[in-house]
Amino acid sequence: EDSALAGAELTRLSPATSASLKLPAGSDLPIHSLPGPGSSTCPEGPEDVFSNFFYWRTPLPDISKDLELLLSEAGPQEEGCSRPKTVQHSCVARSEIQKVLDSLQEHLMNDPDVQAQVQVLSAALRAAQLDSVNEPEHQGTEGQNEGSVSAPSPAPDSPMALSASSAQKEPSEPRISRSTDPGRPCGGAVDSLETEQRHLPAPIKEKKSKLQDIIPQPLLDQYVSMTDPARAQTVDTDIAKHCAYSLPGVALTLGRQNWHCLRDTYEALASDVQWKVRRTLAFSIHELAVILGDQLTAADLVPVFNGFLKDLDEVRIGILKHLYDFLKLLHEDKRREYLYQLQEFVVTDNSRNWRFRYELAEQLILILELYNPNDVHDYLMHIALKLCADKVSEVRWISFKLVVAILQKFSSHSESALGLSVISELVIRFRHCTKWVGRQAFAFICQAVVDEECIPVEQFVEHLLPSLLSLASDPVPNVRVLLAKALRQTLLEKAYLRNAGNPHLQVVEETVLALQSDRDPDVSFFATLEPKRRGTADVRLLEER
Repeated sequence: EDSALAGAELTRLSPATSASLKLPAGSDLPIHSLPGPGSSTCPEGPEDVFSNFFYWRTPLPDISKDLELLLSEAGPQEEGCSRPKTVQHSCVARSEIQKVLDSLQEHLMNDPDVQAQVQVLSAALRAAQLDSVNEPEHQGTEGQNEGSVSAPSPAPDSPMALSASSAQKEPSEPRISRSTDPGRPCGGAVDSLETEQRHLPAPIKEKKSKLQDIIPQPLLDQYVSMTDPARAQTVDTDIAKHCAYSLPGVALTLGRQNWHCLRDTYEALASDVQWKVRRTLAFSIHELAVILGDQLTAADLVPVFNGFLKDLDEVRIGILKHLYDFLKLLHEDKRREYLYQLQEFVVTDNSRNWRFRYELAEQLILILELYNPNDVHDYLMHIALKLCADKVSEVRWISFKLVVAILQKFSSHSESALGLSVISELVIRFRHCTKWVGRQAFAFICQAVVDEECIPVEQFVEHLLPSLLSLASDPVPNVRVLLAKALRQTLLEKAYLRNAGNPHLQVVEETVLALQSDRDPDVSFFATLEPKRRGTADVRLLEER
């Protein structure tokens, strides 16, 4: 019975028998192999090579199933007798591989497919030799599984990698990934595969970490190679910029589970010497954060974001334009870390770059909802007041809206103490400002506060109205023009002041009458202008005058 089993095993491992086997259509074997000399299945022309799979089955000896049958019949005492058979089969396997290699040597220089087959068989021969060296160690171990005596058995639908030693010497060789024997146990193969993966060298691990199954791997490899500095000299000087521009789309296609394939590429682009490349990434970092999620964003994008904050203004503007979109994706604790760094946006490389400060004011209006009232008062309020005193009028006007939004946030959260603190600061900084633009800003802020109803009217008439009415005697006509518009077109339209019993109504009406008789025609015009004509009409009439 033992002789019959050994004969069947030798027949199964013979090259003539295994050469006639063909892989199924769904097999993922990465190489084409040729049959032995004199085989009847040899293709007649080169075109047949590309339309058929011919497979030399690698003689990996495994008699674990046969050993189980023998042990179940003969008992444990015959365990020691089965191991010499394994050694014998291992020697037969090496001799069979060597015969195939000798038969393929004459075709080595003419056919590239034969060369690939020779490489694979050489690796298999080295693996068989390594197994024979390790065999005495297995023989000295008691109570070990019978599957560990022989080489790892190929499991059904389980990929088999080459041994660790052959992978270190020839990492570029194709690997045999599927067995043609569907009835073999897979326990030993899985354990061996895990052991080999743990001991793979660093270059092999790095290459495996960039594998994915969403798009063709050569296409992804070609895209990743766009960051190579040599490509900028041989292909296109802006190839890195094109790579950065397409990166969010590639990340969306691969999905966050395959971000490891693009992580090194993104870091290389973020540290590129060309500011145009970094600028492109800065404009799209918020979109990439949505794709990756909060965990990957905190781990991989936040360090890049911090680097962009200290970059050139051309790069920082990309961060600034989407500052709210990025910060809202972070956790609250991480978001609070940027409160102090927001002040750095006020300082620019070129003071004439007023659009940078304008964009900052617009983003701060949106960012207010991300922080609590105390943080807004301690950090953002000082930035808003500084922007209100900017040299450029466009920056000042948008900053006035920012101050109004801050007061509205305090009122909505019932933080009257913080609101009164801001009002006192406005009176000190702008009502008593020595420059007329500051006093004009105070009139505009008061008008916006009443118009937006960001604080109660009772609080307005108590803390802001007296200082506002005192501007009627201001020597600068532009200040009195803003006062006339605030009183006539906004304040008198509120139901609170239209009440006949209101004590503040008489004071406001007297101030309006004084402005109607002002020596400056523009001041008197806006003081007598009916509220129904407000909007574009008053601007048009002012231009005509």
